[in-house]
Amino acid sequence: MQELIGDLMLYREPRLDESLDVARLISVAGGGLYEFLFDDLVPFLSAIEFLAAGVASDSEPVSRRNCHVAVDARDGRIVGLANAFPAGLLRQDTYPLLPRRLEEHIRPMLTLQDWDSMFLNALAVDGESRHLGIGGRLLDWALARARELGLPRLSLHVWADNLAARAFYKARGFVDVGIADVASHPRLAHSGGSVLMSRPSTA
Repeated sequence: MQELIGDLMLYREPRLDESLDVARLISVAGGGLYEFLFDDLVPFLSAIEFLAAGVASDSEPVSRRNCHVAVDARDGRIVGLANAFPAGLLRQDTYPLLPRRLEEHIRPMLTLQDWDSMFLNALAVDGESRHLGIGGRLLDWALARARELGLPRLSLHVWADNLAARAFYKARGFVDVGIADVASHPRLAHSGGSVLMSRPSTA
């Protein structure tokens, strides 16, 4: 199902052939997390290409079936992305290829979850398309999806030093629930860990 807003923006589930574009925005939302985890994991495969394989699948949490995109109706470019799924799927997600040292590094983030919520894994809007209300509409989709599945809350993780994103979510009713003590690393240059935020899925 697709929805055209005005003459500029189309909101819909991404197509299979858009998996790489979706993966690129998921990577942007991660703030370096996916490059830290997946770059050099498989020879000759970048983190974005690795993510794209998950987006193209029907079973991974990052699957396009769990995504909603904003498409510029003038040129067909994907300019915004939300990826959301029941947080309980994170308990089932395993990373057999991931070196143990990397998985342990982010374990505080993996274990600090609101397990009965819908988890907003990624929300990103291209720089030139920001401040047009796209992020808010994608967030509305995630909230509606939580309600459809009977999940009482929408939760997310955001880097503690990403003050703009934290302000965006707080203005939309999210509150801080806890902080995952993810240590800074030369390839994951964030300070203060990752903040778990949550809000009711009802208005």
